[in-house]
Amino acid sequence: MTTSPFEKRDPGIVLVLSLFTCGFYLLYWYFRMYEELEELTGEPVTGTGYWLDLLFTILSCSIYGIWVDYRISQQLHDYEIAQNLPAPGDTANIAVILDGLAYFSGGLSNYVTSALQQDQLNKIMQKLDQGPPVSF
Repeated sequence: MTTSPFEKRDPGIVLVLSLFTCGFYLLYWYFRMYEELEELTGEPVTGTGYWLDLLFTILSCSIYGIWVDYRISQQLHDYEIAQNLPAPGDTANIAVILDGLAYFSGGLSNYVTSALQQDQLNKIMQKLDQGPPVSF
């Protein structure tokens, strides 16, 4: 059994902090998610770094951010499959839908996307910490 080097964040706290800071917490959250996913998978989320993706997201009025969330969800799901972990389903389409709705909800549904992705990462870390099932 290994100990996870990743910070477990409660998805509810991600949501609440995102709301109370008007989204500024998400800047930190995405930075950490990028670091953790790259350490976990050995690949950058989108092929570029966090700072360049943040710039593209700002310049595109968050349209590029939809791609970023899609890739985060896809990368989490792909990792589960590659590690033979039980994968409940690909949340990439849900991320795209929620991010699209963010234009009509004042960005609130984007906070939900981040909470869902954090929950998915927490579950992966929990599965990895448990190690393989012991057979007798």
